[in-house]
Amino acid sequence: MSSVSTIPWIRRIRGSADLIAGLTIIAAFVVELSDQVRRGEFEPLFHFSYLTNQTNYSNIVVLLAGAYLAFSRTQDTVLYATIRANFVAYAVIVGTVYNALLREPDHFGFHNEVTHVAIPVYLAADWLIRNNRPRISWNTVWIGVSYPVVWVGVTLLRGAATDWYPYFFLNPNTLGWPGVIAYIIAISIIFAGLIAGMVALNHLQHRRLSTS
Repeated sequence: MSSVSTIPWIRRIRGSADLIAGLTIIAAFVVELSDQVRRGEFEPLFHFSYLTNQTNYSNIVVLLAGAYLAFSRTQDTVLYATIRANFVAYAVIVGTVYNALLREPDHFGFHNEVTHVAIPVYLAADWLIRNNRPRISWNTVWIGVSYPVVWVGVTLLRGAATDWYPYFFLNPNTLGWPGVIAYIIAISIIFAGLIAGMVALNHLQHRRLSTS
């Protein structure tokens, strides 16, 4: 634990940015859930089944933890950097898939723009710019891929029992199993590739720091 006075001012600014980002996600969910409850449309099972919502609730924890570490330590822990690398990848993929495949013409509300645009852009930019994180291992890739793989498995099992799927590309009634499997393979490769990119960038930043 470090004294605040010994922590570089730039790190405190970045900690403040994490705090603001985390609180913004909370505000987005408060607005979204309040509106759904008011209209009588809030379904907890459906709400918490979406990967977008799961990862963004987790992003609140990740960002607030980042703010805490920024104000209490001069450097993040390896564990935190590993977790953050994975959630950067999740956010970028969730945002990309939503905007490329799922966004409807009138879906520009506060919650959607925060969780599918602002937070993915912020997390990606922060990972690109901040170069003083501890070195993380390549095991980060397998740790990161395990979560969406488990999520897909649970989603397909629940869908078989309830005939409800959160995303069209997981619905075998619409695409058939070959189509669903093709999407799963493609998205898994993208997850693994992007997380690997996070690790590679982390290693590149360390090499640059060691030679500067």
